[in-house]
Amino acid sequence: MKKNLTKTQFPFVTLKYAQTLDGKIATQKGDSKWISNKKSLVFAHKLRSQNQSILVGIGTIREDDPQLTTRLVKGKNPVRIILDSKLSIRLSSKVLKKNPERTIIATTNLASEKKIKKLVNLGAKVLVVKKKNKRVDLCDLLKKLKKQKIDSVLVEGGAGVITSFLKERLFSRIVIIIAPKIFGKGKNSVDESRIKRSFKAFLFSSKKIYKLGNDLVFDGILANAKHSSKTKN
Repeated sequence: MKKNLTKTQFPFVTLKYAQTLDGKIATQKGDSKWISNKKSLVFAHKLRSQNQSILVGIGTIREDDPQLTTRLVKGKNPVRIILDSKLSIRLSSKVLKKNPERTIIATTNLASEKKIKKLVNLGAKVLVVKKKNKRVDLCDLLKKLKKQKIDSVLVEGGAGVITSFLKERLFSRIVIIIAPKIFGKGKNSVDESRIKRSFKAFLFSSKKIYKLGNDLVFDGILANAKHSSKTKN
């Protein structure tokens, strides 16, 4: 029999992403820098400062090479968590250049021991977890992060990662910044092809809707979440 996960086995997980009115998180060319306004960007960095860690997929690292810091606000930089099932991260990535000891790369047994050693020598932490459909098993990862005293995780993308957390309902809070723009063609915020028709709608125990400049923010707490009820507000 499958064991029920208790609320204390997982960190408090917040999903955060910015999208256009037509649900795009990037243009057709992959540009995502100009969706939300400056106030929303500062707000996003404030969210980072309120969480112990920030999580993105290897696609985001390859395409944007982000720093994943709180440089727009005062506050401690979160631990950076990168999902990389085959350990394809470039050794020149920004997350490995400054304070690499605050970078955790979550991988699987598909990774080579040689690459693991190179990353460890740079100072990064490599966490080998179970795999699910050749991807990092998110449940196993969250439980391992909790054991390492990480109590809150801010998930920033990309679309595949967001979709996985939505599909498995592995979050407690969701923050969606909606910009008054229409891209037409572009990258969808959620990969609808991976969401089954039997997928149940989300219900929220509480929610707020407010404006940041011209942007609209939806901020909701999921009802009956699997995670710790401790928030970082």
